[in-house]
Amino acid sequence: MLYGGRAETHRAIRQFLMDYALLLLAVAIECVIFEGIAQHRGRPSFLSYNSFVNILNQSAVYGVLSVGMTFVILTGGIDLSVGSLIAFGGVVCALVVRSGMSMGGGAWGLIVIGWIAAVAAGFASGCVAGLLVARVNVPPFIATLALMSSLRGLGYILAGGQPIAPLPDAYTFLGRHWIAGRVPVGVVVMLGVFAAGAVLLNTTRFGRHVRAIGGNEEAARLSAVNVAWTKLAVYCMCGMLAVLGGLIVSSKLGSGDPKAGFGDELNVIAAVVVGGTSLSGGRGTIGGTFVGLMVVSVLSSGLNWIGVESFGQQVVLGLVILAAVLLDRFKTR
Repeated sequence: MLYGGRAETHRAIRQFLMDYALLLLAVAIECVIFEGIAQHRGRPSFLSYNSFVNILNQSAVYGVLSVGMTFVILTGGIDLSVGSLIAFGGVVCALVVRSGMSMGGGAWGLIVIGWIAAVAAGFASGCVAGLLVARVNVPPFIATLALMSSLRGLGYILAGGQPIAPLPDAYTFLGRHWIAGRVPVGVVVMLGVFAAGAVLLNTTRFGRHVRAIGGNEEAARLSAVNVAWTKLAVYCMCGMLAVLGGLIVSSKLGSGDPKAGFGDELNVIAAVVVGGTSLSGGRGTIGGTFVGLMVVSVLSSGLNWIGVESFGQQVVLGLVILAAVLLDRFKTR
């Protein structure tokens, strides 16, 4: 039994390496190029442990969001509201903590209540998006575009247009603290979300239904799949994960900033698409999303490492997204 389990694990690893060989090669090439440039310019090594951990730490928020986005895109949808939810979740949490401080509440108790309130807000937003898409048949692009604008504006209203601060030192736990001085808490959260997402997608009936809806929604409905409920659950999950990412951002900033997360939905979608998830739905994996996240994150960190300005990085990221979409179309044909 043990041998069979190991053989299955080895088979899965080999299959993963075969499926994502080109993306893994792209990550390796990026690392070699940036390391060569760093050595040529006399800068610290790009391939050091600290550099690798920093890349993971900087991509933790996008990683958490990309898992929820993968499920949404697998159903053939899209969620443009995740960037606004980053700000909205941080504002809600900071507002709860700040209000409790004025009444003399304990720091950790208030922070936990703030987390719960923020996740609940993300769940509610996801429910609204899911109902609009699944029940009212509003196109996902339009429904989430409306939410993106509304949530951003609501965040500004709740925060009064300014970051909510100061907050207790413990508030920075998710974004600034390290475990044993070696691994950031945000990275642990991201890896946990990826692991849970992989199990949910690959080993449960819900995961099979998500793929079936993206592959052929009418066939899935005729196969007794509850399409409306599944779509609702997917958008709710995406909303909660977006807020979780927002809590990490807010923790890093030490405040609830209504300007946070602006345009981050593009980076999240880029990671998912580069990782091989088809925008038409039905095809993609959580493992592929992680590799896509590494392609985008290493590229972004490397360009920043060698001093390329942010505008140039946006141009490169846009070209990477275009290349990924063209590759997806080629595979489909």
